[in-house]
Amino acid sequence: MNSNLPRATQLVREAISAPSSDTAAAVVQALNAAGLLADPERSYGMLLRRTPSGWTPADQPLTELEEQALAWDAACQHARQVATAVEALLKGSPEFLRVQVDGDRLIVSLHITDQAQWATWRQYFAVQHDPGRKLPHVQAGEGYRDGVRVTLLGYDMPQAQADAAARAKQPYEFDGIVYDLARPLRDADGGIWHHQGEREDGMPLLSQAGRMERCSLANTVWQAGPLTPVSDTPSTQVNPVTADSAGGEAA
Repeated sequence: MNSNLPRATQLVREAISAPSSDTAAAVVQALNAAGLLADPERSYGMLLRRTPSGWTPADQPLTELEEQALAWDAACQHARQVATAVEALLKGSPEFLRVQVDGDRLIVSLHITDQAQWATWRQYFAVQHDPGRKLPHVQAGEGYRDGVRVTLLGYDMPQAQADAAARAKQPYEFDGIVYDLARPLRDADGGIWHHQGEREDGMPLLSQAGRMERCSLANTVWQAGPLTPVSDTPSTQVNPVTADSAGGEAA
């Protein structure tokens, strides 16, 4: 039973018993004043319907705020999916610490003991060097993976840089990595590069074995990196991430 009926009945009786030139109008006015008549011009809220992606307005256009809320929910869901894929990729790596989801972005923490590790994972997460983000025991960078913003944290990275600089005969730091220009450098495709002087601004110039053309260290890193020193001893460098191993785009 509609709980409004007793109240409506009482109002109708009172309106009929009261003197009026238009009894019907008096009844309607009494019901309206009591809030018992629906007003099509008044908004009583939004009708929602349940869908696989959540609650969405039924047969009503979305407001800008609602569109932003739905976009945020979708971005957070995508971030969780990317986090799952990244964690599956990193879990077997000795440098892996954790992957955290912070809304629509990720925080990836790595234990870095060798600069080659940092260079490789920076490339994978498209991290640009930020010299202002150095902390006593961690270095941070901002990048992206599959459209999701990533904060990459390299713990013990400053110590790895200090160790590399101490071992280098001719150290040169570029983009957060210390290179020993006295040693040949191997690019991501296996090509060997040798130091061949400097530009006027001090940027080292390299040439590939068997070629005369010289290329700046910066361009060599960006186009063929990461660069790792050629050594007779096994390197702790992680294997570059490829489309086959990552299940997605190449690093």
